[in-house]
Amino acid sequence: MLLSTLSLLVWASGCGKSPNVGSAVPAYVVPLSAAQAPMVTVRQIVERDSLVGRRVRVGGVCAIAGTGPSAGVWLLQAGPWGVEVRGLVPPSCFKEPVGSEALTIFAQIVEGTDSTERLLLRLPD
Repeated sequence: MLLSTLSLLVWASGCGKSPNVGSAVPAYVVPLSAAQAPMVTVRQIVERDSLVGRRVRVGGVCAIAGTGPSAGVWLLQAGPWGVEVRGLVPPSCFKEPVGSEALTIFAQIVEGTDSTERLLLRLPD
């Protein structure tokens, strides 16, 4: 009798709806290529905590590029908004005048050293 009661309880607990079933928020699918990634703005990256950990496409211009030990660090800017990017530096960062060529990159958004700072880790297109 005890065994059948336990079996019934286990079966009944498994029959409930999962909390995500029918949820209005779709599950995040990790884009494997730039073509699959949503387009966001630099401003959205800076302001929205919900984007941390996401892979996105973002447009702007190269505002400044590091040299020497900081060669893989540069700044993507769109209007008054800017975000640090780590990874492949686009050729437009080294052209004069800097910031004259618009570009779109594929990157993952991560937290910087403090939880309010955002960085982009550039991914291969």
